[in-house]
Amino acid sequence: EKLGFKTPFFAFHPFLNKKLPIYIANFILMDYGSGAIFGCPAHDQRDLEFAKKYKLEIIPVVSSEKSKITNIKDQAYTNEGYNFNSDFLNGLSTHEAKKNIIQKFKEKKIGNLKIIYRLKDWGISRQRYWGCPIPIMYREDGKIILVPEKDLPVTLPKDIDFSKPGNPLENHPTWKYTKCPETGMKAIRETDTLDTFVDSSWYFLRFCSPQEKSKPFNIEEINYWMPVDQYIGGVEHAILHLLYSRFFTLTLQDEFKFKFSEPFENLFTQGMVCHPTFKTKTGKWIFPKDVIEKNNSFFLENNEEIIKGDSQAMSKSKKNIIDPDDIIKLYGSDAVRWFILSDSPPDRDIQWSDSGIQGAFKYIQKIWNTYEKIKVYENKDKNKIDNKLIKNTNNLIKEITDCIEKFHINVAVAKLYVFLNNINEEIDEQIISKEEIINVYKKYLIIISAFVPYIANECWEKITGKQDLTKQEWPKIDEALLRKDNFDVVIQVNGKKRAIINATNDESEENILSKSLAIKNIQVILDKKTITKKIFIKNKLLNIVTND
Repeated sequence: EKLGFKTPFFAFHPFLNKKLPIYIANFILMDYGSGAIFGCPAHDQRDLEFAKKYKLEIIPVVSSEKSKITNIKDQAYTNEGYNFNSDFLNGLSTHEAKKNIIQKFKEKKIGNLKIIYRLKDWGISRQRYWGCPIPIMYREDGKIILVPEKDLPVTLPKDIDFSKPGNPLENHPTWKYTKCPETGMKAIRETDTLDTFVDSSWYFLRFCSPQEKSKPFNIEEINYWMPVDQYIGGVEHAILHLLYSRFFTLTLQDEFKFKFSEPFENLFTQGMVCHPTFKTKTGKWIFPKDVIEKNNSFFLENNEEIIKGDSQAMSKSKKNIIDPDDIIKLYGSDAVRWFILSDSPPDRDIQWSDSGIQGAFKYIQKIWNTYEKIKVYENKDKNKIDNKLIKNTNNLIKEITDCIEKFHINVAVAKLYVFLNNINEEIDEQIISKEEIINVYKKYLIIISAFVPYIANECWEKITGKQDLTKQEWPKIDEALLRKDNFDVVIQVNGKKRAIINATNDESEENILSKSLAIKNIQVILDKKTITKKIFIKNKLLNIVTND
């Protein structure tokens, strides 16, 4: 509750001939800024609630561009806008008004611009079991002492009881009771623990020296491995975890003089898996598996009607989750992985759907069925080679490599869908030797193992008789095969597209122009006109410019 005490003092408005009452209020922070504020009840919700309680004047001074808000009732207008009821500031935007008023203060020599950062004390202790014990003891004579370095780390007790309310360490019968190593006096351990971000904010440094036992890390190894080339994490960690990590790294850099300051060179944050929410009319969240759909309405098994909400990031608290164990038992982990990768770009949220996972499962089956078809394929003519498939395979290696490097994973998935269809067409039409189709399929398995490793390894073992797919090198790209033989060249007249010509690689401007002039549509457009200029971009475009 907002409480205030009206003092007998007044403040004089610096620009208006007006006295302003001074209140002492319990919601103004003494340690923030100057500890005193200029109340603006029409445009600050806390000030509005205070003003209404103590019957203070509420004067709107900022409104949206569309209309002036002249009466503030229960909700303060907190957006930016344009000033009114503000004397010389009338008509100015909020931003312009701020600049103008600062200048007026300077001219009257009664104030100046000052930036006050919103920094507050950072409490990092937690009243819970899971976390780093804080190495502090409280001696019986009242002194607070540090646990000696030789006694570190302080370990957590394993015989903990979570059934009692409150801090489990505080409730432990023996753990907190100890003795001062210097005096032998009785002491009590600090039972708060550090927040777990104290653990997770520098793990990448420890990874560089996993065998180091005498200290957290080896500086030479840190300088060799760090900084992290690519950090991939959930968007929910994009602010706090990375902020803590930078804080720890920069602080340690001051102490140990690393050859780097920033811990991560590149950041990629993947989206969240989303699902519609369901709850009862009383607000109780319901698991999707417990919901029955009837005629576009939703019910529980006992016929209680359920309200379907918006699709949101899967959350245990809202129960809009799909049990991964159930899905994996039904479809396998490859299908789950394939669906998640194929549905949308990895930096965006994806919508979970039963039809999507079923479609992914069908593709996994098709990978296996393709092996079955190759196994019984009978065309043993080694001379039957399809150059188009060989080029397509080489292009696939190049495209998937680029997609992975650029995190265009869903694009890679789409290309792999098409390529598996191409392999099956070759098998069905028997236009390639068995040796060559096996060679193409093996390259395909190496590539797709990055996305669906289990089915890829299974098929590899079947077709090669070896369990060594994970030891295979990524297929090499033949740069010579990447060269296209034909291109579609756009023909324009005065900048307008009029035709498309299929041309050979590096075909000359003269040949393209000759072919263009043979097209009837182009002939009609150019009738009785003079060509004044030609703009030619090899393998892409020819623009014919005329005098009209």
